[in-house]
Amino acid sequence: MQKTINDNIAVLVIIGMLGTILFVVSFMLIYIRNRNKILKQQRKMHEAEIVHQKELLQSVITSQEVERKRIGMDLHDEVGAALSTLRAKIEQNASKNSMTDDRSVIYKSDIDNIIASMRNISHSLSPRISGNFGFYDAIHELSDGIARSGKINIVMHFDENKIPVFANEQAPMALYRVIAELINNTLKHASAKEIQLTIDVIQDKIRIAYIDDGIGLPKKIKTQIKGMGMQNIESRLSIIGAEWQEQTREGKGYSIFISVPLNKV
Repeated sequence: MQKTINDNIAVLVIIGMLGTILFVVSFMLIYIRNRNKILKQQRKMHEAEIVHQKELLQSVITSQEVERKRIGMDLHDEVGAALSTLRAKIEQNASKNSMTDDRSVIYKSDIDNIIASMRNISHSLSPRISGNFGFYDAIHELSDGIARSGKINIVMHFDENKIPVFANEQAPMALYRVIAELINNTLKHASAKEIQLTIDVIQDKIRIAYIDDGIGLPKKIKTQIKGMGMQNIESRLSIIGAEWQEQTREGKGYSIFISVPLNKV
């Protein structure tokens, strides 16, 4: 009789232990499942936030480009026309009054310089990037304008037989703005004498290597002074799905290597 009672107690203890284990395992499974649901929801929310920020940033940049184009056209069409009319009036007045002194020459020269500067600003605000060679032509025009200023020497390397075919018209403009901003940063901060700009098309990617021979910056200082220019560069590159890697050391110049998938931009 005592043995039967002990056996029953043992069975109850085993059943209790199994029940406890089953309860703990069930609790853990429910916890893990709920935790995974929460993590999945958080990931979805995070991904949705990234998409929203990207769309918002893209909208801002698109608005900027539209406004730049409008201002560039106004400069070219209205201000340029007004200056050309003023120059013609000076020539006409000089002809009527037989002005042979240097004043009319100086006036016309000043106006020509203003027109040239205005034209450069207009092209910078709204570069013409169209057709197969549009991107290369715009970069050439940009580098030629910098070269004419005598501020720095720009050496370009690219194969004209390898023409990038962009899936999205936003990409070449974004890359143009990035290169322009990089040149601007070099002119402002690098004390460089030369920029090497290499553009290559490898399979389905366009690769850009930008290297200057300036003073460079230690990583710690570079992080501290990172400004709007570099933030704009990173924003534009992110929108077109680019990957990039920067290299800079004090006294060793600055370089950035950019890779953009042509079939996704």
